[in-house]
Amino acid sequence: MLYKLAHILRDRFGFLWNIIEWCNAFVFALTHGAALKKIPGILEECSGQYTLRLAAPADAAPLATFFAEQPEEAFEFFKPHAFDEKTLSKIIRNKAFLTFLVLDGEKIVGYFFLRCFVNGKSFRGKIVDYRYRGKGIAKLEGLAMTKVAEATGIRMFGTISPDNYASLASSKAVNETRIVETLDNGYYYIEYLPKNESEQK
Repeated sequence: MLYKLAHILRDRFGFLWNIIEWCNAFVFALTHGAALKKIPGILEECSGQYTLRLAAPADAAPLATFFAEQPEEAFEFFKPHAFDEKTLSKIIRNKAFLTFLVLDGEKIVGYFFLRCFVNGKSFRGKIVDYRYRGKGIAKLEGLAMTKVAEATGIRMFGTISPDNYASLASSKAVNETRIVETLDNGYYYIEYLPKNESEQK
């Protein structure tokens, strides 16, 4: 219900949606401030061959370049927002839209996010550079999001096409997935739940 309402407000009532987003970000940052301070440490713990960190305002331009370099088919199942620098800058500055990067050295090779709401729910999304697929990065992103969600007390939701086999596989490798409902477009509306560490091995 929340997913459908959010899309209706965003698509049909842009001005109202902007007000709601500002209020949501303000209240979310206020109520989750202490927990949000744990995120850099969590990302550092998840880093190894690749570095995970929060996106900063200066990342908007290189992130727009990252998206521009991806082939058209990379966006078949990934359309959470526009990918231009202006939009990305706005998203990164939104305190309730937690945006994360995966870096190989200084190069952005992955992007993932938790779009959070004051009711304790969030929508998640992730994408990996087409040149870095098959290297476990999507699984790493899922693991990091799960740890952040646990630390902040946020429930994670998302939508996955039943045809997006790669995303389904990487999600199930890290999370228990509960199908809440099947949407009108055929996508699964899923809640992502923590999986015991022993089950991930």
